[in-house]
Amino acid sequence: MRFNAVFADLVGEAALEDVSLPDLFRGAVDDGWTVDERGAWLLRRFLATYSGSPSAFSDVTGYEAAVNGRGIPDLDLDVGGKARAAALARRGAAFARAALARLNADFPDHPAAVAYVSISDVDMDDEVVYVGDVTFVSVHDGEPPYLADLDGMAEGAVLAIDSAEC
Repeated sequence: MRFNAVFADLVGEAALEDVSLPDLFRGAVDDGWTVDERGAWLLRRFLATYSGSPSAFSDVTGYEAAVNGRGIPDLDLDVGGKARAAALARRGAAFARAALARLNADFPDHPAAVAYVSISDVDMDDEVVYVGDVTFVSVHDGEPPYLADLDGMAEGAVLAIDSAEC
């Protein structure tokens, strides 16, 4: 598990301990993964609801990110500030770990995969509200990584979880 300085300041690693998978993500994990003819590793549930075209992307990594990227559900959260950011990070990390563990179990010889949990702030007039996303990509020969410089990310909090850790 790696994270940038913004994540360390906003959330911290301790906030990610003892986290269980929220029901909101259980279906996506239960549906599992598939690999397409181009070698894109995709969550089945997300692929089923994606309407874009693979040919619109210049590389497989970009297509994976588009299909496998989703917002972290937050409508039930009644906390704000750093507590909200930590809650979003916990949910995203739990989902990331469970989905990557499912990938490892179903396809033990898959290429290395990474889940990125990102937390960013949205300026809503009088207050700052944190929102979160989770994006899954795998490593493809000849393609640059989805996020080349995690430490250089200064605009939002980013946590990277490698499939080998799950």
